[in-house]
Amino acid sequence: MGSATASIFRALSNAKIKLFIVFLAITAILLFTLHSPRLSKNISPGAKEELVEEKDYWTWETRTQFRKPVGNETSSSDSNETTCETFPSDLLSRVQIVLKTSATEKSERVDSHMASVSRCIFNLLVVSDKETELHGHRVYNILEDLPPSARAKIPEFEAYDRFQHNETEINGAAGWKLDRFKFLPMVERAKKMNPSAEWYVFLETDTYIVWDNLFRMLEQFDPSAPLYMGSPAPGRGIGEGKVNWFAYGGSGFVLSRAAVDTLVARETGRLGEYIGPSLSEQYMQIVTDDCCGDSVLGFALYEKGITLSGMWPMFNAHPLDSIPFGNDDHWCQPAISMHKSRLSDMVALAKWEDNRDRTKPLLYADLIDYHHLGSLPERIGWDNGGWGGVIEQPDTLPQHQSLEACRQACHDKDWCMTYTYDAAGACVFVSSLRLGVPSKLELADQFTAGWDNDKIQQWRANHTCETPMWMKPSLTRIF
Repeated sequence: MGSATASIFRALSNAKIKLFIVFLAITAILLFTLHSPRLSKNISPGAKEELVEEKDYWTWETRTQFRKPVGNETSSSDSNETTCETFPSDLLSRVQIVLKTSATEKSERVDSHMASVSRCIFNLLVVSDKETELHGHRVYNILEDLPPSARAKIPEFEAYDRFQHNETEINGAAGWKLDRFKFLPMVERAKKMNPSAEWYVFLETDTYIVWDNLFRMLEQFDPSAPLYMGSPAPGRGIGEGKVNWFAYGGSGFVLSRAAVDTLVARETGRLGEYIGPSLSEQYMQIVTDDCCGDSVLGFALYEKGITLSGMWPMFNAHPLDSIPFGNDDHWCQPAISMHKSRLSDMVALAKWEDNRDRTKPLLYADLIDYHHLGSLPERIGWDNGGWGGVIEQPDTLPQHQSLEACRQACHDKDWCMTYTYDAAGACVFVSSLRLGVPSKLELADQFTAGWDNDKIQQWRANHTCETPMWMKPSLTRIF
């Protein structure tokens, strides 16, 4: 018995020694390859860098798909035809854009979107809860794709049916409850409308998309891989205290051809007939029980083996005026999307973009110029401290006593870039470069916001971006 046990231990020891020797050999080969001029000359610098030190971003060299203006044409004209002259319309056969809206949405928001983000998308697929026309585009009632027998069991569709027969109107709350039922059928409809597309991009009327950056990014990925990209948000539980992450619909999201094919695939019979339920039918009860259609879409993808590639902060839930420029997540990263920006910014930013030469991707650092941060005067009735603001205690500190004291206290702190003074007796310091928003109308005389312009200019001069940081997918780096 003792001899047998000793033999076993000797065998185990020998196995461990052999594994250790193999490990040392592999490490030596890797190091020799990386540092040998002869053997490493065929390894690209980027690949060597990733082998030595894995980073959470790519440093791709991308090129714009936009065309250069011809002759004396300028993109500052109000003419959509002139503005769209440079837009890469040839890509739209491969990149299908889908806009989700509702009959209850305010016309101002829809019009602003159509005059900015969607103005050059000639084959835009618009889905809603009622058939109509929108700026020359047919609007499909996507809820009609759901089986009537299934709709009849859901209370939300009682008002919907009356609305279709012009018997009543749908208010905003009812429209929001119906909205969750649009996500799955709009993916199915997008596939039917453009079955050969490589990418499907879904957005809402309050989503701003930087098309140049999106097209640059998509060129780096293989559409035959099942990819699902967007800004991560926590969704349905998947057991063991874990949740599934889905792409927040307001920030826009992208599905590859392979992901859509996997998602909408149905079982067929011997004669080629469908015998399995459609995607919408399969998840009808889950959508009914959930609050949010984007969450259910992410769950359906998860159940079919496709997990989210979290691309925040490139896909962003921030509106333009609330982006905390200058922190680790909002500087050298390309901006792809924003959510709930002011309507005036939707149109103005699109025109501002058209005045760029687009030789390089639009980084968050570049958006400083749109806001004129670093040269702004103080604004009465303004608040830039609503995101990441710091109110130092106690409230008897000198900076809380006056606007002048608040301004000086911010200037004296190396990290304070902007400030807001509340005449009720509060000074708010902000470390990021943030524009902010108008204060509530009833508090307009109470709030004053300012920016330490000299400090902002100096900080920006010391933090130039050597290369764009195209962020790798992550579900821990979130909004």
